[in-house]
Amino acid sequence: MNALPFAALLAQLGASGVVSAQPGPEQPRAVAQDTAPGPRATPTPQPTQDPQDVPEVPPPFEANVSDPLLAPASTAPLQLTSWNQALTLLRQRSTDLQAALGQIEVAAGTWRIALANLLPSVTGTLGAQYNVLNPSLVAIGGGAGGGLGGGVGTGGGITPTELLGVGTIAASVPLVDLASLYALGSAKENRRTAALSLAETRRQLTRGLAQALVSVSSTERLAEVNRVNLRTALERLALAQRRFELGAGTRLDVVRVEQDAQAARRNVVTGDEDLRQARESLGLALGTPSAVGLAKGLELNTLLQGASQTCHPLESLERRADIAAARSRLVVAERAIGEVKRQYAPTLDLTSNTTALTVNPGFAEVPIWNIGASLVLPFWDGGAREGRLRQTRGQLEQARADVVARERNVVVEVTQAKRAVQVSQETRALADRELNLAKENDRLSRRAFEVGTGTSLELVDAAGALRQAELALVIRDFQLRQAQVDAFLSEAACEW
Repeated sequence: MNALPFAALLAQLGASGVVSAQPGPEQPRAVAQDTAPGPRATPTPQPTQDPQDVPEVPPPFEANVSDPLLAPASTAPLQLTSWNQALTLLRQRSTDLQAALGQIEVAAGTWRIALANLLPSVTGTLGAQYNVLNPSLVAIGGGAGGGLGGGVGTGGGITPTELLGVGTIAASVPLVDLASLYALGSAKENRRTAALSLAETRRQLTRGLAQALVSVSSTERLAEVNRVNLRTALERLALAQRRFELGAGTRLDVVRVEQDAQAARRNVVTGDEDLRQARESLGLALGTPSAVGLAKGLELNTLLQGASQTCHPLESLERRADIAAARSRLVVAERAIGEVKRQYAPTLDLTSNTTALTVNPGFAEVPIWNIGASLVLPFWDGGAREGRLRQTRGQLEQARADVVARERNVVVEVTQAKRAVQVSQETRALADRELNLAKENDRLSRRAFEVGTGTSLELVDAAGALRQAELALVIRDFQLRQAQVDAFLSEAACEW
């Protein structure tokens, strides 16, 4: 209790009949109260206090702060304005898409080769020869005689030229070839596998593009929040410096708040680097080495709506592209075994050969045209077919294991993706409530520091908690959007 209020209290007590006895020779050391009735003292009227005379709390301190880091983050060289623009860039520049389209061409070429083994083949040969030792004796096939059996000479009514021109045409038509016929079916299934792989590539590219867009949008928001936090930290620093100049604060208060401002500056620098990396990742997803950003005013929901229009949900997981492609590869592996087994069967071909010679006089004659059939009996090939059979059986086991593993992984992936949406929604709601509490705590701590009832340590702690709460909310928004994208595309097919 201060001295002045204590004196006033003593004065009031003395007026009401309370006496404090002083020690002396004629009076004992005690305090006595006169209880005899007597005239009542008239109370002294107290002056009434005007409510307008109560001092008001000063208004909150406002400071004009500036810092180079408060400038907005730089824009990317390329700005996306719509989902269709992103898909156009993806079609034109994606190397993964080009590789999948190349695999389509490879499968088509394999099927055409398998078909060619069942179709007639015709080959032609043109040649010229000259007998240096005996120009008048012309032979074909290395023999020499008077006819076409061992050679071609001057007999038989045909006189070839000394510089002999020879043209041959050979044709072959496969009549029975079980292995090639079965290989044609395998090649057709292989084309289906390539088409399903292309569909899976498109789904993965769409998923990567959507995630990159969400990442860029979130990091842009983080960059804005970091600058707001820096401005708030600088205002707190100006407040602490003002209190120190007026003698109401200490140097320790200024140093603490200055440390908080430096932490806010660090967040701005690191946040800008995260934004640049996110834009570069989006550029790589679109097939360009430069950074790609979002146009100003473009809402992320608009882009994600475009993605939902490009892709449609599946009726069941059995129809997802990667599972269907794995099962198609299993069918190809099974057919490969049947193809090898059919190589043990004989083949039957129809053949024809025609030979034309240059003659004198005249130009050319066709003395030979043979038509025949050939039956090939594969008795022994050194064990090559047995080796291919073991090889294809091993590939079948690998394909079967891949199908089982992929089905398990897809089931777990879809379950986790759906659960991640629920978890993200709950954590986002908690982060929102934490941010509201952190804002109120920061407001009260700052106001208490302004009027002199709070400390700088409380101010810095409240500021740090608010900064972390704001960043946590942005991160939770990012995680929620990413979880929604994953949950949708895990059970979707994209056709573009």
